[in-house]
Amino acid sequence: MVAQVMGATFRYSHTIGRGEQRGPGFRTPVSMALAKDEMMYVVSRASEYRPDSMRITMLTTAEDYVGEFANGGDTAGESIESETSMTWPAGIALDKSGNVYVADEWRNEIVVFTKDGEFVSRWGSTGSGDGQMDGPNGISFDAQDNLLVVDGRNHRIQKFSKDGKFISQFGKQGAHNGELNMPWGITVDNDGNIFVADWRNDRVQKFSKDGKFLLKIGASGTKDGQLNRPTGVAVDKEGDIYVTDWGNDRVQVFDRLGHFVAKMTGEGGLSKWGKEKLDANPDMYQEREIAQGMEEEKNFWAPICVRVDDQGRVFVVESARQRIQVYKKIAPFFEGKFDNGRL
Repeated sequence: MVAQVMGATFRYSHTIGRGEQRGPGFRTPVSMALAKDEMMYVVSRASEYRPDSMRITMLTTAEDYVGEFANGGDTAGESIESETSMTWPAGIALDKSGNVYVADEWRNEIVVFTKDGEFVSRWGSTGSGDGQMDGPNGISFDAQDNLLVVDGRNHRIQKFSKDGKFISQFGKQGAHNGELNMPWGITVDNDGNIFVADWRNDRVQKFSKDGKFLLKIGASGTKDGQLNRPTGVAVDKEGDIYVTDWGNDRVQVFDRLGHFVAKMTGEGGLSKWGKEKLDANPDMYQEREIAQGMEEEKNFWAPICVRVDDQGRVFVVESARQRIQVYKKIAPFFEGKFDNGRL
């Protein structure tokens, strides 16, 4: 499938990931961050029954496994209390130095690691006052290297310094312009504007760097341009806006004015890690050949997070399918070469 937008196309490139409790793979991935040198950090939220599967996986965009940190428990399913402990990790973001920040939706904290996964600090407290949080999820850094936190159950966005000092906040519960209802994803564009996936209001809102309402994108529904519980948002260097339309199992693309221009519904194939596992377990190949409905495997299933980079690559995280689908935005008259189906 090739999606069109303003003369450009979005072409499926490859899939990253497989379902694993530990090591190369993910277990209910919910967010990711792109770093320099083709590095990625992926948050596996896991489940309360297998807290040992909760972790941050370090890998490359070519699916080379680097390592993992912040494991959530032991193999018997018992949670481990330590300085790196998390319960419901949600959003992840990197500061200008490459340090890793993770929001814990249950503990109402932000946990900080170095780029190599070494624990640095944790901060945050539960409540609704300035600087307190109730259900933090999406996080993103602005141009000043301050951390914007989606304070989900307080229906607002808060801004903190990197060491957790409260700076400002905007938003309140409601459905009018500038109001929020259980927001989730967040991003900042090259101009400093803030985009928030307003989950329960089925829309994305654009705010100025100071929190002033600027634009509303989408409305409830299933038609093109409508949204059903959007979870993630990203903006590329040309200003195109990407939204994970979670309830509609798709990613939609809007122009800078909020007009619908394209959608992606999934073209996922077998990842490198997936192929390695099947090669080591030939019986799995036979099981896949006789399984019913395998053609549906390529489609998005509740995509939860989207990221874009300056190379025009679009990364879409799927919790249910334990993977990330990668697309490439191609400018008109692109004459690039393909290597084994990858761009």
